[in-house]
Amino acid sequence: MENHIAFFEDYILRKTFGLKRFTQDSPVFPEVWAQYFLAKKNDRVDLILTPHRKYSSATLLVSIRQALKDFNPTANFVTAPPFWHLATSGEMLAVKLTFEELVHVALPMTSWWQNYLWDKSNKKASDQHGWFSDLVKAISWFQLQQGPDFDLIQTQQGLLSEEYKNQPITPALQEIKPQEAPTPLWAVSWNRRARISMYRSNRTIKAEPSRRLFDIDGRGITWAVIDSGIDATHPGFRAFDPVKEQAYQAPFEPNDRQPNKTRIVATYDFTKLRKILTNLEGAILAENVKTKNRFKKIIKTSDLTQTSDNQNNKLSGNEIRTSINDIEKSLKNGRDLDWSVIAPLIRIPHRDINQYEPPKHPHGTHVAGILGANMALTEGKRSGTIVGVCPAIEIYDLRVFEEDGTGDEFSILAALQFVRWLNRQKDQPIIHGVNMSMSLKHEVRNYACGRTPICEECNRLVGQGAIVVAAAGNAGRSLFTLESGFKDEGYRDVSITDPGNAEQVITVGSTHRNKPHSYGVSYFSSRGPTGDGRLKPDLVAPGEKIVSLYPDEMEERLDGTSMAAPHVSGAAALLLAKNRELIGEPGKVKHILCSTATDLNREKYFQGAGLVDVLRALQSI
Repeated sequence: MENHIAFFEDYILRKTFGLKRFTQDSPVFPEVWAQYFLAKKNDRVDLILTPHRKYSSATLLVSIRQALKDFNPTANFVTAPPFWHLATSGEMLAVKLTFEELVHVALPMTSWWQNYLWDKSNKKASDQHGWFSDLVKAISWFQLQQGPDFDLIQTQQGLLSEEYKNQPITPALQEIKPQEAPTPLWAVSWNRRARISMYRSNRTIKAEPSRRLFDIDGRGITWAVIDSGIDATHPGFRAFDPVKEQAYQAPFEPNDRQPNKTRIVATYDFTKLRKILTNLEGAILAENVKTKNRFKKIIKTSDLTQTSDNQNNKLSGNEIRTSINDIEKSLKNGRDLDWSVIAPLIRIPHRDINQYEPPKHPHGTHVAGILGANMALTEGKRSGTIVGVCPAIEIYDLRVFEEDGTGDEFSILAALQFVRWLNRQKDQPIIHGVNMSMSLKHEVRNYACGRTPICEECNRLVGQGAIVVAAAGNAGRSLFTLESGFKDEGYRDVSITDPGNAEQVITVGSTHRNKPHSYGVSYFSSRGPTGDGRLKPDLVAPGEKIVSLYPDEMEERLDGTSMAAPHVSGAAALLLAKNRELIGEPGKVKHILCSTATDLNREKYFQGAGLVDVLRALQSI
């Protein structure tokens, strides 16, 4: 499929006057056009809309929602939720649009449509208009070919022979003319899919002797793990009971004033956000016309059965109604998403173990265990077997992946923006750092390297004072198809994935758990440089055969740069625990960790600065 997408991107950038283009000028990224080539007529493509800097995301949301309603006048949002799944993360929008809706509804809201498709000096269509008209014809023709006898290769040949030329021009293009109108839309990108890419490893990075020598364990430091979810009921995350001088026996005590007895401070499920905002207007309409059964159905569809205030009390039906109305009112008034209102709707309560919603996928629990497990306080036969890098650290569980381990860029962006909002509520950061053990492929034809939406958002978070640690990716070795047709394996450079391409994040590759000098960089670990020539990864850490926590009080062995990243998150947290003046100084922390790393005598684009060394980093200050 990737080869076919590359074909369409080549077609989109085809030769003009005998000269091949390498970029295109529309606000729609080439990957979006390619996705529409592969879609059938009336299929919807999941997109991210970036508002123009002069407009808020709320203004764009209200504008495009009304335009979509006008374009679909028969839609009834009381009896059925909107089919375009429109939602805002606070700064960007996610929406599912047909090709007709993209052309008729979204693009007229761009300055490109208003100012560049028409040569105002001589009142004629511009070269951009000709290119765009040709492209729209080609996509419309290609979509219509996708019937029972559709042959992709044969249809691509028809595209190259320009069989689509007889396709009638869409009425929307015929109506293009110079005009003055609001242009709240800046760019249209594809809502990219995301993948979720220890005792001995602790010693490898010298975390254990560092804790003993400096008497630190991460206490007073808080990290966010943006992942598939953390099983807060696991004994390895139990908080310390100062009265009994041992771990609390139960994770939650419903009748206690503070029922959460774990170091998982709170759980927020960002996979629910889009469902809630998609059903927002329908819920209000249902309430206004007194269709209470429909309102209850919307509550269930939006996964609003699990809600919680800051005291882990479930929200009442009236509180949910009030929140929904407040969100809609703010958006209609042009104000951005108010996280103080939306956060309780996506927070999973830590009060009753019988009502707690544990994650279905184990990845996030394993990652969090590397960072902050402490089985040494737990009684039983497994006592002391697993201790993370920071056994007293507190963790926010920010879930962005579904139970099958799939996710998208929009949910991740929302989680990052939530962290920024949370940290603005106090003089000192509430969350000191973020771990992102995930992978989004960098599409070089669509984005400048390190400037994708998720990379930009990570850089903003670092600029606010939080440390962001990201996995480099597991694309270091791949299967290639040769011209002869034979398949062979080989190593790939320039294979760092997002958000690891972001300049300000600490990007982590993988090495052996206890023999890094012998085995060097793991074969699967992604290599640099970045697509624009910067040094990545920044560091390497143990990522092979790492034993950590697993849901249902289990433990398991996993591999990947996903396992390497939380080792570096833990190292950064220990630095902050010992030297609190480094809080809010992520650049200094990154410099210290890189300048004190152990050189494994490997190529710098494989190992970065080398193996993270917690003890040397602590001693350097």
